[in-house]
Amino acid sequence: MSSYKPCLEEFITQCEINYHLILELMPFLNVKRNEDLSLPSDKALQFRPIAGSKIDFKLVDKARYTTTLQLRLKSCKNSASIKIDLLVRLYHDAELLEVMDKKGPKALKPVIKGPQLKNEQTDEKRQLNRFLGESLKFCLSV
Repeated sequence: MSSYKPCLEEFITQCEINYHLILELMPFLNVKRNEDLSLPSDKALQFRPIAGSKIDFKLVDKARYTTTLQLRLKSCKNSASIKIDLLVRLYHDAELLEVMDKKGPKALKPVIKGPQLKNEQTDEKRQLNRFLGESLKFCLSV
């Protein structure tokens, strides 16, 4: 069995897609430099795509060419209660959106079995960025 080898092209493509999806969802983030960005850091933007779920976006930091947001997903559908926190960064000059950090359930399935550093899956970064893209698409479709 061969070891997992990340596909950089697939990862960058997903980050590009995520960037354009979030701009479609929140067009005010489309700024060349963040001097014009006006989202109060103490106030979160809320989306409620379906009953019993909520997605909050909160501004964490803004720099000249980057914006860092906290995404909180809460769902209380049926008997399962899901709470996921993602820290995401928009790179405006490169037009990329990447998941930087996460908190939440360890529900990701590994590509290969075996011990991992810090209990993370081998392809966890790829899975988190794909999950972010699917969440953004879901918000746009409703």
